[in-house]
Amino acid sequence: MRTTLIVEDDKDLAELTAIHLQMAGYQTEVAHTLAKARECLDQKEYDLVLLDEMLPDGLGSQLCQTIRDQHTCPIIFMSCNDDSDTIITALRSGGDDYMVKPLNYEVLLARADAVIRRSAAQRPHGAGHLRHFRHFAIDETRRQLVREGTAVELSSIEYALLQYMIQHPNTLLLYHDLYQNVWSSDSLGDVRTVMVHISNLRKKLDPDRIGIISTVRNAGYIFSDL
Repeated sequence: MRTTLIVEDDKDLAELTAIHLQMAGYQTEVAHTLAKARECLDQKEYDLVLLDEMLPDGLGSQLCQTIRDQHTCPIIFMSCNDDSDTIITALRSGGDDYMVKPLNYEVLLARADAVIRRSAAQRPHGAGHLRHFRHFAIDETRRQLVREGTAVELSSIEYALLQYMIQHPNTLLLYHDLYQNVWSSDSLGDVRTVMVHISNLRKKLDPDRIGIISTVRNAGYIFSDL
């Protein structure tokens, strides 16, 4: 059974979220503060963390960075804030996805299932197998990026984005199509999640900005193995 930690200070919302997850077959635990969440994370591993950004004792993005240093579980932010700065901070701290309250629970469950499957698929198994491109290689077993002989860790989302782009070279990949195919869900018109994760991937894949991933303004991206 999949285990989920819900970090949410609104007790009614936390309980409602837990009920929806339990009905879908999840085992849930709830923490109303960062301190309690850290205590829970010190005691066990979770398949998913649902994380509010604004908590009584700090920001969820601060906890997210701590989780990323110690755990590989996917993290979905849940927040009333829909401003770009908050979303960018949350995703760059290590979040896999970001949902704005009030939550659509059908969408939440779809995204939860998708990020858990992706995270499980990324876990390393055995010796690596390299797939070579002109400026980089991919270790398809360990699901790592290799640049100039050095392994670069990718999040499950970054790896999935790169794989999708590799499968569609020299093609305009629209924001909404990327979200639908990589996150396995509808973007609901908000493409900022895609943009932040592409930015993070580009920094790892193409730090010299030679054009491996090109931006088509207000449309999407083009991957070219130059």
